[in-house]
Amino acid sequence: MGSRVAFILATAVACLAQPAGAQTYPDRPVRIVVPTGPGGATDIVTRVVAEKVQASLGQPVVVENKPGANGNVGAAYVLSQPADGYTLMMGHIGLMTINAHFYKDMKFDPLQEFAPVIRATTYANALVVTNSLPIHSTRDLVEHAKKSSTGLKFSSAGVGGSLHMGFELLKVEAGFEAQHIPYTATAKALLSVISGETDALFADVLAAIPHMSSRSLRGIAISSKQRSRLLPDLPAVAESGIPALANFDVVGWNGLVVKTGTPADRIKLINEHVRRALESPDMAERMSKLGADVAVMSPEEFGAFMRAEDKKWGDLVKKADLKVN
Repeated sequence: MGSRVAFILATAVACLAQPAGAQTYPDRPVRIVVPTGPGGATDIVTRVVAEKVQASLGQPVVVENKPGANGNVGAAYVLSQPADGYTLMMGHIGLMTINAHFYKDMKFDPLQEFAPVIRATTYANALVVTNSLPIHSTRDLVEHAKKSSTGLKFSSAGVGGSLHMGFELLKVEAGFEAQHIPYTATAKALLSVISGETDALFADVLAAIPHMSSRSLRGIAISSKQRSRLLPDLPAVAESGIPALANFDVVGWNGLVVKTGTPADRIKLINEHVRRALESPDMAERMSKLGADVAVMSPEEFGAFMRAEDKKWGDLVKKADLKVN
């Protein structure tokens, strides 16, 4: 009996010495679901992070693409898995803070059913226009839109993404009208501006640079309040001199989330490993080449940031009466 009591006491002490699960997690491969197709900004960032993190975690980190419905398909899949920290998702601005305001039939609440782990990167977009219009600045664009008898048409890579919403915010804050023409990819939206089928769009910086360099379209501004390191000569929309746009600041972003209910110690562990990976000396340069900036946050900071983004875009959807057709 004495040896049995001693064993029970020893086990209890061992359990108290470490947080539950910390001594064994992770003991098998970890998956990161990317709710977009391969090759996009979210996918590329995730693969760079996974490559770094698996070395420090000591387990394979497998990236799986599950695109559809601006991220809703991948999110639904992650929510069907156990809340154990073995299935993570690289959330993005559209999925986490915009979709719920557009898709009224969504079966889940992103901010309630996912727990924040870490914000990873942010990325600005370039405002570009067709060469056939005499537009060389944000002020020119606004004045042209207000005076045009035919109206301004802007393209995007799809309803509800940062490219679409950034332009909608520009319209509301600067006080002009424009027709949205959505496409299924940034490349197609850019081609529509090059051909003159549409007049302008916010585009991924990396996708826009080759066309700006070849002068097949014209870059006039950057969506973030700070200028882009890749396009230092391109002024921010906020620098336009239009008072209503003085605080204009739109950036896309990516960040890891897990199903709500995942143990806090596992969330903390993943945050620490990903933070170290993102803050390693070579990572800022690698991300810069992708048109992104390393912008890590703690779980608490990331949660507060997403709530603020959710309010920002929810207010815009109501004010502009935006709907999915």
